[in-house]
Amino acid sequence: MRLGLFENFYPAKDRLGTHSTSLALLLQRADPDLVLDLSVPRGALWPTPFPSSRVVFDPSWTHGDSPSLVRAARSLARRVGRDGPVMFNWFPTCFGETRAANATGMLLPAVVRASTRRAPFVYAHNFIETQDVGRLGYRPSRVERFAVGAFERALARTSNVIVPLESQRRSVAALFGGSVVARPIPFAEALFGHWVHELLQDVDHGRAIPPKRKFRVLLFGVWGPAKDLGSVLPVLERLYRDGHDFETVFAGSFNRFFPAFRARLNDAVGRLPPDSCQFVADPPDEATPELFGSSDLVILPYNAIAGPSGVMGLSAFHGCAIVAYDVAELREYDAILEGRTTFVPPRAPDDLYGAIERGLAGRLPRSTEPAASKVDRAVRAALRLEQYLGSPGSGA
Repeated sequence: MRLGLFENFYPAKDRLGTHSTSLALLLQRADPDLVLDLSVPRGALWPTPFPSSRVVFDPSWTHGDSPSLVRAARSLARRVGRDGPVMFNWFPTCFGETRAANATGMLLPAVVRASTRRAPFVYAHNFIETQDVGRLGYRPSRVERFAVGAFERALARTSNVIVPLESQRRSVAALFGGSVVARPIPFAEALFGHWVHELLQDVDHGRAIPPKRKFRVLLFGVWGPAKDLGSVLPVLERLYRDGHDFETVFAGSFNRFFPAFRARLNDAVGRLPPDSCQFVADPPDEATPELFGSSDLVILPYNAIAGPSGVMGLSAFHGCAIVAYDVAELREYDAILEGRTTFVPPRAPDDLYGAIERGLAGRLPRSTEPAASKVDRAVRAALRLEQYLGSPGSGA
């Protein structure tokens, strides 16, 4: 099978694009005959940690250039053919960056449907209309909200929409109708896991912390109002003040639509012991195994999340202890990951302090399942998804 994927890679970076590309490469693990045809922005680079002779990498469109988006989508549809599935990653950004190209991007599934006379597939981490975007920090106008709702309604009714959580399927189907299925992938990030398994021969992080190494706490993500670092950092400061000896690593990047958030974070980090804290900016994919594999506890302080957490999946794969705010979507994904997360109420400093303290003492649960078993479970889930892509009407 030839699978076409329209994907928004990071331009000029040797990095994986999103969950959708991880998912597509996982499908290649499941099916040795699957060819992945990727339409990506000009200047994008294929990530070197994931070589594949069955990837057609086509940098064929330009950010902000609506005509190039349409041409690339039609070209992808022609290459895949009338019988091949085309999948889109659905992650609209119009609340922070309203422009014609975003609207064009949201219409691309309709362009492919017109070219192939078949409904394309859309892997949707989230739908704007099914969530409280105010909790994510966005303040859309009524016009923006109406426009996005119209696009999403059309998408649900003209495409085969795939969401990772059952709660998302119910919400989208109730609001928009259309063809919506849930395909939970235990580790959409298992692609990373498979690579780690091959490279490091099944790293088992469930064993004791090596001598002479401090306990390491990791905070990883795209930082913005959706994540409550404003409450976490004072708790870490208090733990240091109370004599606990550990390292804190902040990793990731900042949501460019919220510059004030970065300034507040810098102020808070400045109050932590400089010899025990570091910030790793925008780590490349190849740094992921070391980053998570050398961490003992990962904190997920989500005020809100639209779907599953990739960081939760990576943390569970590496056997880190996980402390997360008690958000419904995180609980649902944790159950898919076989329930190893310690949940605390949002913005409850004493509860968070106690959970981290238990983690420092080695008294929090963590996954001890071998990495190979986790990858196998994800591949089995990918096979079920592949059956659906081959025959969407069957409900496989």
